[in-house]
Amino acid sequence: MFVSPMLLQYSKDNMPFNSAKHIAELKFDGIRLIVSHMDEIRLYTRHNNDVTARFPELVLNAPIPPGTILDGEVIVTDQDGKPDFEGMLSRFQSRRDKTPVTFVAFDIIKHRGIDVNSLPLMRRKGLLEQAFKESDYYKRVQVVRGLTTEYFKIVKQHGLEGIVIKDKDSKYEVDRRSWAWQKVINWTHAEVYISGYRKKRLWMVSVY
Repeated sequence: MFVSPMLLQYSKDNMPFNSAKHIAELKFDGIRLIVSHMDEIRLYTRHNNDVTARFPELVLNAPIPPGTILDGEVIVTDQDGKPDFEGMLSRFQSRRDKTPVTFVAFDIIKHRGIDVNSLPLMRRKGLLEQAFKESDYYKRVQVVRGLTTEYFKIVKQHGLEGIVIKDKDSKYEVDRRSWAWQKVINWTHAEVYISGYRKKRLWMVSVY
């Protein structure tokens, strides 16, 4: 069963902010994934592409019980343990690539067969803790309370993608882009010189 996920807005001026009403989470550099275990385990991208066959290890090693739908990110990590988007893209596009993946859950949409969208975020976080036992294949995102600006500085120092700031009382808004979730991206900049270009398109990558 597919559920169209809740989407984020950019934080104003791409800046973090401290707020007692919000939490922060690491933004993982991977591919958004809905993991659904209703009649069977099915994996979907946010555009409703069934990619179950691409990640057999997430099916064979799924610790989530029937009646559960999770929202999260599937990632590949590099030798330093950091999310590696190029590695994730290679794994996603090639059936020969067997690089291990991990699903990192940050929300729960169904619990024991019941929709929990209308519950506040922190209540859903509690249900997410109950939903499954962590393993090499399934993790839960860590929640940071307070000092979001300091947390973002640490994220930048480690060269990670960014953070997501979430309203503690927010509902899960299916198929909507909401200000209740705001992303702050750790953009990197470089000065480059273009010596030439080619108009003809040689190839195209489709990213979900």
